[in-house]
Amino acid sequence: MSNDFVGEPEVITLLLADDHPVTREGLALILSTEEDMSVLAQAGDGEQAVALHRKFKPNVTVLDLQMPKLNGLGATTQILAESPNARILLFTTYDGDEDIYRAMHAGARGYVLKDSRQDELCRAIRAVHSGGRYLSPPVGAKLADSRMLDPLTDREREVLKLMAQGKANKEISFDIAVSESTVKTHVASIIGKLGVTSRTEAALMAQKRGFLRE
Repeated sequence: MSNDFVGEPEVITLLLADDHPVTREGLALILSTEEDMSVLAQAGDGEQAVALHRKFKPNVTVLDLQMPKLNGLGATTQILAESPNARILLFTTYDGDEDIYRAMHAGARGYVLKDSRQDELCRAIRAVHSGGRYLSPPVGAKLADSRMLDPLTDREREVLKLMAQGKANKEISFDIAVSESTVKTHVASIIGKLGVTSRTEAALMAQKRGFLRE
């Protein structure tokens, strides 16, 4: 007769952050049905998420991208500054390639869209918990496609945001302290890289892809 003892499977402790109570509480209810998951705490904004992470040190933190006080990117940055080994998963409706790129660049280990099935979200949580990464298939494809394009420089992103505010080249040159001819060069480069034909189309594309979100 064997004396080997098989212990209980490790439980993945979770912190959930979303500013919509119904969404957040529904997610907690869904995840509580998983035998290997336990929701330790829920946050309604990014600042609360940072504080609760500090208090509970969950295995995985699931963050919405857009939240009041501090968004998901800001919360990711602050949590990782305090706990470099924290494992963070973005769970959001935003699928702009710039949103995805910035989240992964900030240190998130996963990015899942809110229209995903329960089994995909759970698979993502388990992957992130085990030290891996997870991107929803549409997210991974979009990120791969966008990285094949010429990336905008930091200065071009700055100019693009000002363009989207309706500012003329002269105003932009004043705001960022460069010559108007330099601004014109940046605008031409932006339009070319985004594959559009006008400033208006560039602004619309920037909104769609997530360049304008803080």
